[in-house]
Amino acid sequence: MPNLIQLIEGSFSDPADRPEAVARWLASAGGEVTPAMLEEVLAATLARHQACVADSARQAAERLESEEHTENLLQLLGTILESSDEGILALDTGDRIIRFNTQVVNLFRIPDDVIAFWRHEDVMAAILAQLADPAAFQDSLARLCAEPEANWRETLECLDGRVIEWRSQPQPAVWAGVKRVVSFLDVTERFRSETNRRLLERKLDETQGRLLQAEKLAAIFQLSAGLAHEISNPIGFIQSNLEMLARYVRGMIDLLEIYRRGERELPSGSLLLAEIAACKKAIDLDFVRSDAVDLLDESLNGTRRLATMVASLRVLAHAQGSGTQSMALPGMLDAALSRVAPMVGERIKLLPVYASVPPVECRPSELAEVFKNLLTNAVEAIEGTGSIGVRIGLNGDEAWIDIVDTGRGISPENLARIFDPFFTTKPPGAGMGLGLSVAYAIVSIHGGTITAFSQPGKGSRFRITLPLRQPAATTA
Repeated sequence: MPNLIQLIEGSFSDPADRPEAVARWLASAGGEVTPAMLEEVLAATLARHQACVADSARQAAERLESEEHTENLLQLLGTILESSDEGILALDTGDRIIRFNTQVVNLFRIPDDVIAFWRHEDVMAAILAQLADPAAFQDSLARLCAEPEANWRETLECLDGRVIEWRSQPQPAVWAGVKRVVSFLDVTERFRSETNRRLLERKLDETQGRLLQAEKLAAIFQLSAGLAHEISNPIGFIQSNLEMLARYVRGMIDLLEIYRRGERELPSGSLLLAEIAACKKAIDLDFVRSDAVDLLDESLNGTRRLATMVASLRVLAHAQGSGTQSMALPGMLDAALSRVAPMVGERIKLLPVYASVPPVECRPSELAEVFKNLLTNAVEAIEGTGSIGVRIGLNGDEAWIDIVDTGRGISPENLARIFDPFFTTKPPGAGMGLGLSVAYAIVSIHGGTITAFSQPGKGSRFRITLPLRQPAATTA
């Protein structure tokens, strides 16, 4: 009887769940037990055990159904992974590879022996072996795994020249052990197309820039021909007359000095001496003597600047003329360096380096003007000490000349305009803004190019390219 009581109590451990017959029987367990009472208690106990068994069976069935559903989802995921055009790599919570599809194998050419018994280390080593910069990919992957909420998109360059884009988006929660999914796509053709498009756009911009510059230069050619003719003679007369007037004034000043000494010979109190003193005071003779010379010097400097401008306009007006000579670039550059040497002194080092280059068919006087302008600008750009490098080289059937200075450099906004006629960053009176536009015109007419590279505070480099032979050259 005690064992039976324990069994029934265990079946109904919660008194609130015990049927009335069971409660009565347990209450009278030490008294009289009738067969009817015992039958009723046993029936209740059996029903209780059947309910427990049914509940356990239901839970087991639900668990089995859930596991089958999960397995079906995993199989579906595997099918999706294999049908994707992208390589898919799944990482676990330890940032280790736990799954990848066939596209990953194909993209990174993972060997069969690695696939057969693959491990994270072997697959990752096979991927890294294909990359031009494996360390950069490892660093990016580590940073991605350290930032669960990060979006990632980068490109990888392979050793064979292919370009692979890889990206990853945050995963809301870890599912089936997967923490991160990374996709890879071969974008080599797209990358090449975009690169070619950018190259074409840049060439188009350069061509449009050259056409615009050519239009400006055509207008300058027309203007320069007329101005050079109309201004040249008057400027010559004015400059000649000012030089003669300067000599006259200096002679008169010398004569005035003699008269000043003669004043001392006049008797004091004489009428003439009084008239001389009154006139000197009225015209402020001492100031006039010094200012007259300064005025003439300034006027002469102005006419010389105008003469220089006219000379530049003449170069433009006649730059399209025929007649070329075969000239050695080192000799021409040495001559240009000697012209700027007096401006250099000891503060600037001139560093010519000449490679072996065939002679160039050109109009020597015009190229000499180009070299002089560029070297003069280089000298003026250097404040204090510095250096100017002059290098030449050969690229196919073109010669190139680099003039490099360590000066103050050119701002980006000014760099875009330096070849425009009359554009200058110099203060008023210090330059007409024709030097570089003249150089551009001359080089263009020779069938070459001139390009400027500069950063503020880091100096400038001007590169000239010239064809070795002129298309319609006539040797002088």
